[in-house]
Amino acid sequence: MKKTYQISESEWMVLQCLFKKSPQGIGELAEMLREKTGWNTNMIRTLIVRLQDKGIVGAEKDSRFFRYYPLVDESDCVLQETESFLDRVFDGSPAKMIAALTGSGKLSKKDCDEIEAMLHAMREEN
Repeated sequence: MKKTYQISESEWMVLQCLFKKSPQGIGELAEMLREKTGWNTNMIRTLIVRLQDKGIVGAEKDSRFFRYYPLVDESDCVLQETESFLDRVFDGSPAKMIAALTGSGKLSKKDCDEIEAMLHAMREEN
């Protein structure tokens, strides 16, 4: 059975930074997140500890400091978060989600073309 992760929005922001560049120290993460979040190093340290406790982030000691890196695959986490979102908000229905997006005007022509190409490729495979 596939392992599931419960990742909060704040933890997800830290994890995304680690997916972009790893390993990173607390100071580097704070620099990446400061403008968007205003978080200080203590907040980021707290989030890192939570992610370590969940088995999502690992650490290596680099001279005097710890540097952190993801222990999970980004695509697995994205898929899991997407499925969770679909289940919670749209009763597990991708069609309901697309309908909501089309009704809101959030989809550009390029988005529609990409979705159409993905659906066409899926049909060809099946």
